[in-house]
Amino acid sequence: MITRITKLGLVATTLIALVPAASWAEGEEDGEGAGEGEAEGEGEAEGAAEALPAPDAEDGTASASSPRYPRSVIARPLTLPGGVFQAGADNVANNDVSVDALGLVGGYGINDKLEATAFYAFALKEFEAKGALDVNVGYAAVRGAMGGKLEAIARAQTGYSFLAEGMRPLGVGAQVQYNVSDTLCLITPGGQLQVALAEDTAMAKPITLGVPVAVGYHPTPLLYVQLDTTLATFKIADSANAFIFADTTPAKVTAVYNVAPSIDVAAAVGLDVTPPDPVGIGDTLAFLIGVRYYGGSIGPHPRM
Repeated sequence: MITRITKLGLVATTLIALVPAASWAEGEEDGEGAGEGEAEGEGEAEGAAEALPAPDAEDGTASASSPRYPRSVIARPLTLPGGVFQAGADNVANNDVSVDALGLVGGYGINDKLEATAFYAFALKEFEAKGALDVNVGYAAVRGAMGGKLEAIARAQTGYSFLAEGMRPLGVGAQVQYNVSDTLCLITPGGQLQVALAEDTAMAKPITLGVPVAVGYHPTPLLYVQLDTTLATFKIADSANAFIFADTTPAKVTAVYNVAPSIDVAAAVGLDVTPPDPVGIGDTLAFLIGVRYYGGSIGPHPRM
């Protein structure tokens, strides 16, 4: 029988896993007051131009006219710019809503390269205010390489479960994004090395090295879609190797819509395509809906 502590651990893990690897946001304005024909077309073109980043300098640095935190997910830096903050909430549930939780998210750009983000997840069903707190710190080790297409963020994350009264796993790794074009990117989300800091139900402290990958795409200037999976997980201690298709095939699809320059909404669904017997694919389903608000100076770079 699954305990409340186990459920909360699953919820916290699912919450963080379902958050897009790239920062949320994308889009154009809704063309308020636009008429038919030519006027509507001009409104759409203007919005699309606003959604896309201004051309960067050859060394990959942002131009003075480009937003510090663009509306396009792909164009955004992977860390919040200095002085920019985010606040949001996510609701996560499993297939039969036996697990239903709320996650609160807050983050701040300490400077243009360093950010800190906190996640607090707690159960809504069989309400329990005691939850799991995770803190993620990211530092931009590489930005603007390969003509402005490549960015790499060193990340570390851990936390504490107030319900289980124990440490959450330590995740360390690199979040890397390569922009193939303005509408297509290749990602590894980070957290490749996972180190358990507290014993699990089997009295073990697993340590694993994973190979998570993702593809992000803008089908329209308003919409960003990302597909995530993990190619393999390698045993280091108290665990087992797992390979995509052969052992486990996690899949996650996230859609993000930018309703305003400072507001994003998102929905995600995750599952295991090849779950172990006798578990069915539907039994592994998890769902997320969420919102983010961005504040601070997210507009154009100040002119020097």
